[in-house]
Formats: sequence, structure tokens, C-alpha cells
Amino acid sequence: MNRIFVAGSVALAFAGALSVGLSTADAGKRKSARFQNEKDLVVTLVTPTLNQEVLPDLSDPGLNGVVTVRFSSPLRKRDIINNQNTFNRLTSKVEFFDSSFSRLPGEPSVRRNRLIFRPRTEQNQGVLAQGQYSLNVKRNVRNRRGRMLNFGLSDFTTTFSVGTDVYNPVLHRISPIEGQTNIGLQQKIVATFNEPIDSSSIISSAQVQDASTNPPSVIPGAGGGSGISLERNGFDLVFKPDPCFGYPPKTTIQFLMQGEDPSGTASPVTDVFGNAFKRDAGLHWSFNPATTFWDSPLGTIASEGNGIFRMQFQTKGVTPPPVGLAPGSPQFNLMPTATPCSQQIFFAPSCYATGRVLLATTGTGIYEINLTGFINRFNQGVTDFSLISTVPPGPVRIGRPGGVITDPRWDPTTLHTFIYAVDQRTATVAVLDSRNLQTLGRFAGFSSPRDVTISTDFALARTTMYVADFAANALVALDMQAITVNFGGQPGAPSPCDAINDNQSRRTVIQTGRGPTSASADSFLLGRVASTNTLDSSITVINVQDNSVQGTFETGSNPIDMDWSIIQGGGIRAAMIANQGGLNDPEGSVSLYLNSPPLGGGFLGAGQTRDGIESTFTDNIRNPTGVWGNQQWLNPFTGNSVPIVWYVANTGGNTVLDLRLNITGLFGLSITPNAVQTKEVGPNPTFATLDPFYPNAFLFAAVAGTGTLAAMDPNRPVPPTQIFVGQIRRYATCFTH
Repeated sequence: MNRIFVAGSVALAFAGALSVGLSTADAGKRKSARFQNEKDLVVTLVTPTLNQEVLPDLSDPGLNGVVTVRFSSPLRKRDIINNQNTFNRLTSKVEFFDSSFSRLPGEPSVRRNRLIFRPRTEQNQGVLAQGQYSLNVKRNVRNRRGRMLNFGLSDFTTTFSVGTDVYNPVLHRISPIEGQTNIGLQQKIVATFNEPIDSSSIISSAQVQDASTNPPSVIPGAGGGSGISLERNGFDLVFKPDPCFGYPPKTTIQFLMQGEDPSGTASPVTDVFGNAFKRDAGLHWSFNPATTFWDSPLGTIASEGNGIFRMQFQTKGVTPPPVGLAPGSPQFNLMPTATPCSQQIFFAPSCYATGRVLLATTGTGIYEINLTGFINRFNQGVTDFSLISTVPPGPVRIGRPGGVITDPRWDPTTLHTFIYAVDQRTATVAVLDSRNLQTLGRFAGFSSPRDVTISTDFALARTTMYVADFAANALVALDMQAITVNFGGQPGAPSPCDAINDNQSRRTVIQTGRGPTSASADSFLLGRVASTNTLDSSITVINVQDNSVQGTFETGSNPIDMDWSIIQGGGIRAAMIANQGGLNDPEGSVSLYLNSPPLGGGFLGAGQTRDGIESTFTDNIRNPTGVWGNQQWLNPFTGNSVPIVWYVANTGGNTVLDLRLNITGLFGLSITPNAVQTKEVGPNPTFATLDPFYPNAFLFAAVAGTGTLAAMDPNRPVPPTQIFVGQIRRYATCFTH
């Protein structure tokens, strides 16, 4: 009736033990010396073997009525035997218990390298009751040379059953414990059972989530996988977070494990005999009528519901932001071989040469979107949006993406540049290779970055990246000379887990309003960058020449995004701000910012000094979260000027607005936004743009409600073509500011 399962490590250990036994038999008197030379202490053989099913009197072959553990070297007896313990004479370093974790009586002995435990006593009349039994030898047990078991890294546990194993696995302990706080961002989760777990049952039965999001989002393991594995011959179910990301700071993390589902639809965690984990006698469970769950010191379980076990803990905080420095640090000179994409794109569309011009962000990564097939057919006179596709293996995981921007310095030979993506999970800005989206390194030292933008002053040969640091109430200006731009290789450290060796002493921290959510650079006039300060409903405008604050201006409620355009060849700066909404404007609003010094020439607005919010309107607005402004320039194909236009994504609805400026009155006394058209794109759009190179031909929109990129002709009343991207939230091009 015996079914015997021997783990691989035990089988190897048995072979090792056999060879030791043969050699010591030949060695005779040298046996003691051989043992004394053993430096390490590991288990080489145990009987009953792991998971063996035995008779009640342990009369099976090779057992002789006792449990025997053989080690690689002689044991320190006082670590095993405690004569003052009259119950079973074991020290606290050795435990023998049943499936309810009750200690059992017995008689132990130590014979050099063997621990022998006789569980058959007068109390049980020489037979063991039907059930499961476990022996645990703790890691601090030592040999005579003082070496600890398994190098002091892990306990040794074995289990067997009396009779056929029909017993459900029991959760013995878990780390961290339920409700624990201040847990490190890289700490692993260990759930220890009283018997080995079947490795095939954990593939989809255990998961770790960020419980602060709605719905909870999955925490990735190492390499982007589940992070779930088994250790100690299957006794420990372990989750290891990805070393590049870890857990989000100051967040509730939950560990979920599928137990026995009363409906029989879910696949539970099981032992090697197929017995499912469930609520059992091993823990003190109490019914909670408020939640209808059963609570225990290790977590909760819905045994009469879906059978899911849950344990939650809180992670620790993060390092405070860097101290602000004096502005005006030296900037990076453009490489002779690098051509600025934003200057040359008008005449040579090099950004389109690879066909990979859209970068779509999702909840956890970035997609590259290929427009090559579509553009080729468009140039042949056919508009077929279905030829747009995502590029494998997207999405490339970077954590929790925020803002994305491309470096305007690029190599026209290899068509290579760098992409900078905010990762809110690790509070870093990831540096990606534009050719394959590989993470090359990270800028660190932020509190809670949300967005990133770049301002490049070609006249002064200086390039600065600005990061909106939400919790620090600041824009952090990064001198781009701080990284080595080598188009034949990569910037910074080779490991994606390492921060780029940027010179943080050359950063400038510019204080803004409270809670800057987005940053936008006036990338054509190259003079201003601004932040939207969500928590105090304002924007802060900064002069990029000296990083000085030009002013802070009140907007509508909760501004979340903004973008620039220019009027009259650059004489007037204009920006549109998307306000998500508050008590004063519950469905949100859009604000117009204008900056115009008195200028000669007699054109509209020339005699006026204008610097501030001109107007805020709410018509046809539904809680917008994204706005994009087209820069005015000459189309090389048609010779026509591209219109000044902004697109506002109504995230609370299903439309995007085409906004133009309405200039009326003598010398342009009134400049107000006007909705020229409304385009339906799908539920919950978060961002929309005209195509940067064919601005009169196609419109794109990120439709979060369906996880698609909507593509359409903005001048035709035709429903958009939906290209599935998956969890799309935002996208960027080389024209994103």
C-alpha cells in the first residue's frame, strides 16, 4: 500500500550517503577522522522518505519503528537533546508535530551523525493515528565544528503520512505577516506548508498585487514573470519581486493564493497527491460577519466563497528628493554627427524612416506602433488604417509608465536616439534604446515623478530634461551633459537595475505649485517650460535659459496636462490646459494661457502685454486628461501652413475636441478657444493628436476604455478604425513636447 515519492535532492543525498557508508566500512577506524574533516552540515538521508505513506506502527521495510535523519557530519548533541523537557526531550531547535502543529511525545537520541526519534510511546500504545506528521530541524542546529545546518540559510523539513495521504496541505506560517508595516521594497514573501506543494499547481494559483489601485494591479516577479517558485523541496511557496522594480512605496500589497473552490471552477494550490489547500485546523480561524471571511493570524480566506487566501502588508516610504541647486549650469553640446530630429523633420522625415513613430504606454509597459504599411499605402492614394500594427514583443515592461519623451539628438545613419520614460513604480526615469526599447539605465533620486519633457536650445547648444516631481512640488532640471550620448553604444550602466551614473550635483530643482502632474516644453520657441500643479489648480511657467520662475497662474480645477503652440511666427506663445474638474467645474474645463510682449509690425495683439490665463471654458468638456497642440509650420509636400490647433481628450466621455483660436476685436483684444469640431473616438479617450507629418490627413486617439488606438481622417465623418494596443493610456511621437 505504500506510495513513495523521493525528491531529487533527497535521491542525490541518498547516493552520497551510500558512498560514504561504503567508504567508511572500508576505512574502519578512520571513520571518526573522516567525520571530523566534514566542514558542512546538511541532511543526506531521511526515513521515512519525503511523502512516504507508512503503517501505524512504522513497521515498513527500513524504518524499524523510528524516524531517522542522517547528516553529513556529527551533530552537537546539546542542540538536539534537552533532558529538562520531559514531554519529548527535544530542544526548541527540533520540532515533531502533526497537521494541527501540536507537539507529539517521543524519545530522541543522537548517534554521531544520526538523529533518531521514536514516536511510538506508551501514550499512543505503540501506534500512530491516521494523519500527517512533520519533523522540522532548524537552521541553527550545529555540528561538532560549530557549522550550522544548511549554512544557516534554511531549516530542514520532512513529512510522512500514516495511511493513504488524503490530507489537505496546511499553511504553517507566512512572512511578512498579515498587517505588517514598513516592509522593504525588495522583500520576498514566503508561505510555509507542512508538506511539499505540487509545482504544477502554483502556475496560476498564486499572485501578488498592488491593492491600492482599482482594480488591483499585478506586481511582477523577476524578469517580468510571476515571481512564484517553490523552495526547500516544495515546503515553501516563495514570491520574489523583480529586482529592478520591487514593490511601490507606501502601498498596500496583497498576496493571493487559490484554495479549494467550493464551485470546483478554480485551480487550487495542492500537494503532490492532489489534495487542495483550504481552511484547516492548523490555524486559529474566526468567522468575520462583516466581511463573511474567515480570519487568522496569517491572513483571511473565503472558504465558503471562492476559497482565496489573502495576506496584506504595507511597504515603506522612499528617499526624499534632491536639494535644489543654483540654476544656469553648463549644458551639453550637440555631437557633430547628431542631427536634431525636431529641426530636420520638416524636410527629411527621418523619424518615419523606420516606420516606428508612435510609443504607446500601458499600465505596465510601452508598445511601439508601426505605421510603415499604412504610410506606404497612403502615399499610393489609399487610406487603410488597418495596416497599422504594434511591434513585437510589446509591451516592453518598465514598471508603471508616466510621461514619455524622445531625445531630439539622434544619429541619421543608424536612426537611433534615446527615449525617456517615467516609471512611477520605482520613482525613476528609464532610458530606453529607440531601436528595441531595451532599458539601458535609469535616472534616480526623485520623490514621485509623473511626467518628463525636453527643451533644446539649438542657438546656445543646450539640452535640458525636466521631470515633474509630484510630491516634491518641483520640476527637476537634468543637464543632459550628465549622461554620455554614444550612438554606437548606450548611456550609463549596462544593467537595467542600475541607475545611470548621471551627475546629480548638476541638477536644478525648481519649486512649482503643489502637485505638478505634467511638464511641457515650448520646443519650437525654446524659451519656456511649464508644469500643471494639480493640487492648487495652477500652472508654473519657467524660463529655460536660467531656470527662473516667470510666474504661477490660476487655472480651472485640477489641471492635469497642457501643451503649447505659437501665433504669428512665434511672436505670441499660447498653451491650452486640460483641467480634470472639481467643485467649481465638476465636468472639467479648458484654460488658455497667452504670453505676448509688445512687438512692432502692426499685427494683431502687437501693442499689448499679455501674460496669463486669458479664459477658461466648459462647453462640451467632460473631464479631460490630455491635450496636444500642433506647432505652426510649412508642409513641404503642399507648401501650405499647418493650422494652429489643439486636441483635447474628453476622458469622461467618448470624444475629442478640435480647438482653434478665435481672434476678434481691434488688435486682437479678444483671443478665445473655439471648438471647430467634435470627433467620437470611443469610451474614455486619454490623449489625441493629429499626425505630426500629415496633420491634415489623419487623427489618432488613445482610447483607454477599449484598449485601442483610434485612427481616422479628421475631415471625414467616418467612424475610426480601432487598433488593439492593450491597456493604452498615452502615446508619444518625436513631436511630443
